[in-house]
Amino acid sequence: MERAPGGRRRIRTWIGGAVAVVAAGALSLTGLVGTAQAADINVAKNAGFESGLGSWTCSAGSGATVGSPVHGGAAALRATPAGQDNAKCTQAVAVQPNSTYTLSAWVQGGYAYLGAEGTGTTDVSAWTPDSSGWKQLTTSFRTGASTRSVTVYTHGWYGQ
Repeated sequence: MERAPGGRRRIRTWIGGAVAVVAAGALSLTGLVGTAQAADINVAKNAGFESGLGSWTCSAGSGATVGSPVHGGAAALRATPAGQDNAKCTQAVAVQPNSTYTLSAWVQGGYAYLGAEGTGTTDVSAWTPDSSGWKQLTTSFRTGASTRSVTVYTHGWYGQ
């Protein structure tokens, strides 16, 4: 296990692909719980899409797993927006209340978004307008006093 700076926990999730929205590589959610120093652990299930889309939900059937291109591991997510859908793929992740987390992922493609919802405080996201090669997106948030789960997501832009 890795220890992130400041004792934050790291949740590694491999996501990848090459069309529209592609979050690829380490989708990591790291957190500092209270004042305790915690070891980095991956609490996301099927973080590398090695088991297909298991534990992930993608809107309008927009997501699929591929073996190439990948940023790391043997599989990646390819999410393709169409029409009024933005190819949003989500997973609920267990977190600790009153904790600070950093979410990051490797992405490839145009208008790729990464974020967290249901934080109990301010929901966050990061995005890039284009990325012909792999690019890392990062954002941070703090959970609320009673927050035990957040939804992490990646998505593209409508019809692109």
